[in-house]
Amino acid sequence: MVQFTTVTTTLLALAGIVAAMPAPSAEKPALEGIPVGAADGIYLGSLKADGSTQWDFIGPDSSTTPSSGLLVDDDSDSPVLAKRDGVTCSGFGVNADDANRAQGKLADMCGGGYYFNSRSIAQVSGGAVAYACNYGNGQTCHSGDVWSFFAQVNSKCGFTNGASAGAGWYSVNSWKAAYGRTTTGSGFC
Repeated sequence: MVQFTTVTTTLLALAGIVAAMPAPSAEKPALEGIPVGAADGIYLGSLKADGSTQWDFIGPDSSTTPSSGLLVDDDSDSPVLAKRDGVTCSGFGVNADDANRAQGKLADMCGGGYYFNSRSIAQVSGGAVAYACNYGNGQTCHSGDVWSFFAQVNSKCGFTNGASAGAGWYSVNSWKAAYGRTTTGSGFC
C-alpha cells in the first residue's frame, strides 16, 4: 500500500507540473533555443519534418525585415496553448538590459501590425531573446500589445533595471499565441 501511495502521489505531482506548462503536444515539441552566442537580430523558428528546430537569421534588426512583413512557413497546424490567458514565469533570470533591448526591437518590428506564419519570430540582443509564438494559422503582432504583455511579465516575473529580468511569457489562448522573453540556449514556443 505504501508503494502504491508513493507512486500515485508522484504521478499526480508530475501531472500537475505538466498541466501547468503550456507546452505543445508530442507531435509539435517546443523549439530548441537559439544557440548561445548567436548574432543579435531577428530569427524565424520552425520545426523541420524530423522534429528538429530550424532557426533562420533574417537580419541584424527590425530594419532588415521584408517590407510586407509577411513571413511564411508550413507550420500552420501547431497545437493550441494552455486554457487560460496569463503569465507563466520560467524561474530563472535574463540580463535586464539585454531583455529590454530585445523587447524594444521586437515591439518596433511589430509596429502597427506585422504578420508572421512561422512557429516563432524572435529578437536576440546579447544573451536575451524576446519572442512571439504562433500556435495557429499566423499572427499579427502590434507594438502596443507586445509592450502590454511584457509589462505583465515584468509584474509577475520581475524586472530590475541594470540587473535581472525574470524569464517568462504571456499566453493569449484566444489568439493561439504567446509573447515572452528568455535566454539564448533556452527553448520556447
